[in-house]
Amino acid sequence: MQLFSKLRQSLKLRLPFSLRLLHKRLGSLFVILITATPFSSSFALDDLSSVTNLLKQMAEANRQLSYQGIFSYEHGGALKTVKVFHSVRDGQEFERIIHLNGPEREVVRRGNNLNCQRLGDAMLKGELLRGESLRGAPSGLSELSRGYLESHYNLYMKGEDRVAGRDITIVHVVPKDKFRYGYVLGVDKETGLLLQSMLIGSKKRVLERFQFVDVTIRTLVDDMALEPTNQDHHLASLDAAPCLNEKGALPINSERHWKVTWLPPGFALSGYHISPERKRETLVFTDGLTVFSVFVDPDEVIKVPDMQAERGATVAFLSRIRNGNEEHVICVVGEIPIETAKKVAQSLIPIK
Repeated sequence: MQLFSKLRQSLKLRLPFSLRLLHKRLGSLFVILITATPFSSSFALDDLSSVTNLLKQMAEANRQLSYQGIFSYEHGGALKTVKVFHSVRDGQEFERIIHLNGPEREVVRRGNNLNCQRLGDAMLKGELLRGESLRGAPSGLSELSRGYLESHYNLYMKGEDRVAGRDITIVHVVPKDKFRYGYVLGVDKETGLLLQSMLIGSKKRVLERFQFVDVTIRTLVDDMALEPTNQDHHLASLDAAPCLNEKGALPINSERHWKVTWLPPGFALSGYHISPERKRETLVFTDGLTVFSVFVDPDEVIKVPDMQAERGATVAFLSRIRNGNEEHVICVVGEIPIETAKKVAQSLIPIK
């Protein structure tokens, strides 16, 4: 039962794609999501530079704008309503997220430095990274070109719409392989803020939906609005997503004990965290849009077969691996197809 609880907890403490894209933080939070229509059967090819410039504007806006609002989030037949406060002050990000229905839950994030460039931000914006930015990626990539995102997704501008009383531009992001999902994004025309998104699985099935129903952008967020009212609130950690150094590389961590030998094309190691208390090692991977994590935990001793769980677009795949005389539990969690999660888990090996 302890392992089943771990799977459920891993799924519960995931922030949905839409909000991760809002500020591109790779910490484990909780689940929330939108409503819209699936991909159309045909696409009009637009000026690719216009689409990539819009995504770059979105990446900047999602970090640097202050805003507050209420959004709906749908996944796995469940509909959530969530209030969010996001403030930028003196080069630092502050955020509070509150569930308005179901169990009382709050997430607070404090003090993220806007000067901190993370790999996911750079990928989404298509910025050139130097040196060993993709350290740990078995593809051997050492540079991120301006066409990096387009190498793994087809990008289309699909017209305009309105969300929360604001004009938006619709962008379709279609994967070029079976290892990742697609997206429909609604980007605010005035500010570039993401106001709507859908995550699209196989056979054009909508797995998650997110949409603001009310939003105020470029507003001063009151100090008290950023303070939790729930004593059991969750304080988000950024430890697993270190800043890139001046060479555009991740800092080297000599304490790492595990690595993966297979990743979907375009994914790279974007962060890691080692818990001294639990001896759990966490590896975080991204392709700029999609994020998944690999947890390696030596503490479990119960003998169970491989298992999997799903919650909306988020999957968790659990298996075991032996390193010498020690047995470890592997859990892969993220918005990726289950077969991708299995293949990543099966490729994990100890660093000798």
